[in-house]
Amino acid sequence: MKISFDLDDTLILTDKDTEYEKPVKFIRALFFKEKLRKGTKALCEELKSLGFDICVYTTSERSVGYIKRLFGVYGIRLSKVINQKIHKELVQGTRKEIMPSKVPSKFGIDLHVDDDISVKQNGIQYGFNVLIVSKDDKNWELKVLNEAKRIKKNKNYMETETIG
Repeated sequence: MKISFDLDDTLILTDKDTEYEKPVKFIRALFFKEKLRKGTKALCEELKSLGFDICVYTTSERSVGYIKRLFGVYGIRLSKVINQKIHKELVQGTRKEIMPSKVPSKFGIDLHVDDDISVKQNGIQYGFNVLIVSKDDKNWELKVLNEAKRIKKNKNYMETETIG
C-alpha cells in the first residue's frame, strides 16, 4: 500500500510558531532551509510498520533528488516522489482539458494527505482517497494514522471478498 503527502502547508510549514522535526543528519541539515513538521518521522515509521510505502506528491517544482535528500536528513526513505514535472508528463500529458492538480490513483497511491480542499473535491470526482489536514491541527498524525488503517482495512476486506 502507498500513502502520499503534499509538502507546502502539509509537511513543510512556514509559520513562526511551527515545531519542526530534529534532523538525524545534522551537518546535511545545514544545507536545507526547509524543515519537516514535527511528528513526520514517527508517523512515517508507524505507517511503514503497517506496510505503507511513503511517497510525496507535490505541485511544486522542487526536484525529486532535492525532496529525497530533504527527507533523508530526517531518516525518512521515500518510495516515490511525484513533482509538478512528473505530474504534467503522466497525468496532463497532451490532454486539452485541464486535469486535477493531483491524481494519486494514477501512481498506485491508496491515500493522499493534503491541506487543499480542492484536492479532496477532486478525489470525490475522480475516485481517489484524500485526507485533509490543517497546518494548525495538533492531532494531524493520529488522523493520518487512523485514516490509513481504515483504508488498509477496507482494501484488505475488498481483496478478501474478491478472492472468496
